[in-house]
Amino acid sequence: MFLVHLHVTATTGALPGHGDDQALQDLLWAHAAPWHQLEHITVCRTCDGFALVLFVAAPSQERAAAQAAGLIADVGNCVLLKRYRIRGAN
Repeated sequence: MFLVHLHVTATTGALPGHGDDQALQDLLWAHAAPWHQLEHITVCRTCDGFALVLFVAAPSQERAAAQAAGLIADVGNCVLLKRYRIRGAN
């Protein structure tokens, strides 16, 4: 299992909305498919958005990042994510 860390910032520069952290976590779980091999999600507020940590079962860090990117792409059409920009898969 590998850790994939992402930084989520508001596209408007505004502070995150109340409950957006839990909504983001729920949204990711709702869209996770077996091929994403998502094991755990942690969402923590930061001064300009959220730190998002995904634990992904994969044979390598690169594959885990690709699987996480696939999950983010699958969720990308959601209204909540249109208010945020996700950067930094590692």
